[in-house]
Amino acid sequence: MKEEYILDIICNVIASECSKEQIDKILNHFIPDYEHINLDYCSPPDNDEYEFKSEDEMINYFIKNKELNQTFYWNKYHDNPDKLMVGANILSDDKLVISLTFNGTKETEQKYYKELKNLLKSDIGVISYVNPPDYEDGEDFINRYEG
Repeated sequence: MKEEYILDIICNVIASECSKEQIDKILNHFIPDYEHINLDYCSPPDNDEYEFKSEDEMINYFIKNKELNQTFYWNKYHDNPDKLMVGANILSDDKLVISLTFNGTKETEQKYYKELKNLLKSDIGVISYVNPPDYEDGEDFINRYEG
């Protein structure tokens, strides 16, 4: 019997630290040569006219300004058979939730979920389908999905 193919599997894992290095590690592992974010993706909340000079500046701004929440998504449009997309949800309580969205089987799902947890050195995560899981901040994510 052929295993069911599932669209939009979403693995979410809380990272051991909120840093650009964590985000880069995940991006380079799962989707090397990913498409960089457009520089008009977002701007500082207090200055809609400002356009970040680089992807690094944009991400570091939200990591440094800990009272802000911001989610980023990266795709890779070639050499990506499972259609992996990486998300980084930078949260206002200095936490980071990384998501992997992809298409595959239950076996693919477990493989990516374990890999993501190992890379982030975390046991706290959740798998959802089509819609991302609901949580307010890192503490809420931990309380809902630990264990």
